Amino acid sequence: MDLPVAVVSGALFGLLGCVAPAALFERALRGDAPVSLAAGVAAVGASFLSLSAVLVVVRLVTTEGFLEFGCSMGLSLIAFWSVEAARAWRAANSGTRG
Repeated sequence: MDLPVAVVSGALFGLLGCVAPAALFERALRGDAPVSLAAGVAAVGASFLSLSAVLVVVRLVTTEGFLEFGCSMGLSLIAFWSVEAARAWRAANSGTRG
């Protein structure tokens, strides 16, 4: 696997792993429907399993570019959740305190 292909595909799969928890996070941030702890655990579990499955498949298919793919996937996941954490911090601190 070429370096650009490994980096771009790793970033895309990292963002794909964020979909289930991100949808739940957006629901909780909007506040229109209560979000249960079980749903949060299930979303994180689905994200973990999907990202692990992607890593196993890439490792079985090719060993060349695996490090770049994994690093790119992890970096995109961390970057996405850093932005979401900043949004949550701003939403939590924007209300009036009584």
